[in-house]
Amino acid sequence: MTHIRFSAPLAAALLAASALTACTTIPQSAPFATEPSQAKKVNPIAAVSEQDWWKSFGDPQLEGLMVQALNNAPSLATAEARLNAAQAVVSSSHAVAGPNIGLNASAFAAKQSYNYLFGHPGAGSPLPSGYQDYGQVTLNFDWDLDFWGKNRAAITAATNSARAAGADAAQARLMLAAAVTSAYVDLDRLYQERDLAARAVDIHQDSANLVQQKLNNGVANRATLDQAQANVYAARSDLAALDEQIDINKHLIAALIGAAPDAAAKIQRPQLKPAADAFSGAPQTVDLDLIGRRPDIIAARWRAEAASAKIREAHAAFYPNINLAAFVGVQSRHLDQLLQSGSDIGQAGPALSLPLFDGGALKANLKTAEAGHALAIASYNQDVLTAMQQVADALTSQRALHDRLDNAQKAQDAYEEAYKLAKLRYDGGLSDYTSLLVAEQALINQRRVVTDLKSRALTLDIALIKALGGQYTA
Repeated sequence: MTHIRFSAPLAAALLAASALTACTTIPQSAPFATEPSQAKKVNPIAAVSEQDWWKSFGDPQLEGLMVQALNNAPSLATAEARLNAAQAVVSSSHAVAGPNIGLNASAFAAKQSYNYLFGHPGAGSPLPSGYQDYGQVTLNFDWDLDFWGKNRAAITAATNSARAAGADAAQARLMLAAAVTSAYVDLDRLYQERDLAARAVDIHQDSANLVQQKLNNGVANRATLDQAQANVYAARSDLAALDEQIDINKHLIAALIGAAPDAAAKIQRPQLKPAADAFSGAPQTVDLDLIGRRPDIIAARWRAEAASAKIREAHAAFYPNINLAAFVGVQSRHLDQLLQSGSDIGQAGPALSLPLFDGGALKANLKTAEAGHALAIASYNQDVLTAMQQVADALTSQRALHDRLDNAQKAQDAYEEAYKLAKLRYDGGLSDYTSLLVAEQALINQRRVVTDLKSRALTLDIALIKALGGQYTA
């Protein structure tokens, strides 16, 4: 049985050497300019997927498209791959911090040089002549004791980076869902504009028919009829242009959900709820707790925490590194004696390494870590300010939209009556065709304004959802 003893002078020397630390002061993490209280409490994935907010628009086709997007979109696959890579770094950091055990075995033939060992051959050398076979099998143990927390800081940095990658994956999911929903709302707007364009064709055709009757009765001229028919052709051209935009929009949706362009043919006209019913409970104020649920804010916070841990890791590199190493096994000059009694070997003890001169590499590494930390904090603070601005902009636009839509609807009602009166006056010979044309165009334009504002209500809902990091619950 092999007995291993540690030398008291050796242990004292190691302890004395470990006290020789670098003079660099551990830098403190710079404070965050803003501090969302929920930034470290909210699960970054649950912050978005707690509710599938797009279901609030009440369109089964949109829900089906979203399922395809979340399962097939390349952008989410990229974010997932980055998350897996970050988690692998965490596992690697844990592996470095723990003890390592390995098995080594070797067998070889070797011949010693008598001139090198003894000055001349055959001078009473106890070594055998010629090539001899040797064998060795050992079980090796190595453990970095990490007195100064370098490995622990590396684990913390990797873990926080993985958390940031998880929040990035949630942000990618949110951005994709918002993009699909926005494109779908835009498709709904295009269909409504197509309805208006078709009605415009009918209005211009009615006017052309009326002019034709007057021409037949001798109370209109050919130039007026030509102008009326030109308006019909122009309206039909607008209708064809909207059909083109609808098809292009469907191609965009197909690309967002990760499908080929031919999948656009299966997309039907949207059946969205009215904006007033689709999303409610908008917050009245913008505070830090409100935006603390956003995945990009959470990711920025974790990156700042990871950068702080990297400073601690870089500083720990200035201190002595102490490893505990040992091995046990068997060794013999002849392979047939490898497992015989007396072939056992072993060794155990601490090992110390202390950086003395490295050309400034450690200091440069520390400065790099400090700069990265300052950049992460600045990015975090900028992201917070941007998030607050986005929420405030969305809330301001939502509050202003109600009055705009109400007044636009009243204006449309007035234009409807004005058009009816203009048509009756022209039919009765009390006004010329120009007056009727002005009333027609004003009504068509106002119908488009009302349609755009109704579509904008849904678009602003999506903007607020995205600005809040998912569906907001009061």
